[in-house]
Amino acid sequence: MIRWFAALLVLAACTPPRAVPVSIDSLVSRKQLDQVETPLLAASLTGPGTLATMQPAGRNGQVVTWRAADEVTLSMKNGLIVATRGLGDDLMAADIEDTRAVLSGHRAGTDYARIHTYLDGEYQTTFRAFRCRIEITAPDTIRIVGATHPTTRFEETCFSPEGNIANTYWLGDDGTMWRSKQWISRSLGYMETELLVK
Repeated sequence: MIRWFAALLVLAACTPPRAVPVSIDSLVSRKQLDQVETPLLAASLTGPGTLATMQPAGRNGQVVTWRAADEVTLSMKNGLIVATRGLGDDLMAADIEDTRAVLSGHRAGTDYARIHTYLDGEYQTTFRAFRCRIEITAPDTIRIVGATHPTTRFEETCFSPEGNIANTYWLGDDGTMWRSKQWISRSLGYMETELLVK
């Protein structure tokens, strides 16, 4: 089982960019995932079109850092992306506290600020500020590699002078982020995540 699990991590992390998105369903089955005893996340980028599986590599308070086989990392707080490393045009930091407050309280229609931090070509810190709002949609039952999860889908729309973004979150009743689509940067596009093993 350990040998198979290591092979899965390498295979998914090294999946090359393709015109047609690669699905995690084509790489692994639910029967195989049921043998995995550690949390496992699938993450893909809409810009480059890459796919990787990631394991928890560390925790700082409520922030969990997930690592792929190629050492790319993704830091998340309650399923919300707060930083990436090793991707190039990385999200250095994201202030997601207002997003998190609205999601945990299920208070739709509340306007709030969101700030993303990046490094420019001269390694100077730049900021991108958004004005955001979350709307609650109808309950949405999703399937992730053969497993069914009842969720509520939340649509977050954020506006800025440089352009607008739209994030989507699928939350279980216990607050588990089973699936998400979250903006990273211009060249990377959105990061789509699915929690394969909780």
